[in-house]
Amino acid sequence: MAPFTFETHNEIRETMHERGYTVLDADAITLPSGLMPHWEALRAEYDALPADEYLPDGGSYRFRRYDSFTFLPETGELMLLPHQDYFQSRDINSVTGGIVRRFAPLTPATIANPYLHALIRWDFAQFPLDDPAWARARWQVDVHQIQVVAVADEQGQPTPEGVHRDGAHFVTVHLARLDNASGGEVSIYDDDRRLLTAFTLDHVGAAYLFNDRILWHGVTPIQPTDPAQPAQRGILTFDYHLK
Repeated sequence: MAPFTFETHNEIRETMHERGYTVLDADAITLPSGLMPHWEALRAEYDALPADEYLPDGGSYRFRRYDSFTFLPETGELMLLPHQDYFQSRDINSVTGGIVRRFAPLTPATIANPYLHALIRWDFAQFPLDDPAWARARWQVDVHQIQVVAVADEQGQPTPEGVHRDGAHFVTVHLARLDNASGGEVSIYDDDRRLLTAFTLDHVGAAYLFNDRILWHGVTPIQPTDPAQPAQRGILTFDYHLK
């Protein structure tokens, strides 16, 4: 059976080459019908993500899972790596950098999810590679499922570390959940911290892809649209590291 793939009419690679980033509306990517049940199964997991215990303000608003794969672009092969701690240096993350963080692993169902595998491969195919050899190299892909929850008396901070880098070559962020939430504006900055653009992911399936080596990013807090109900914003994000 041929591998699943996605379709788009957007010139993603060209835009990333010119600006270092691209933003995709939810309808910019066509999802094969065979992947829809797997996408919905992955999204359902956001209701049960374990708490992020490393929030700098002592909050209880962020939940996450994390694991890493080896990815070989030439063959499309993905291999799960042994679960490992997560670390960022303080020069790219001044708040939670320098701390060894231990997050819960992805579930076996997510690790085997065909949608996840197809999206990792498709995202990589959109990157403007500086060196053709990168397409034959070994990459590490860190996969993060992150959900932020807000209630009337506590905002949810998608990036409590503020403006930061992830420490990867390329980063992609896909909106997986959005319920009763306002805010969550994404800002992209150049290497001198000058604002390049700001936008909000308004619908599930919207995404942005960027060159993490030359850009910085941050996201404003979310709050409930209806204060009587909690707000939820979930993302599926990939960090691509050339090994």
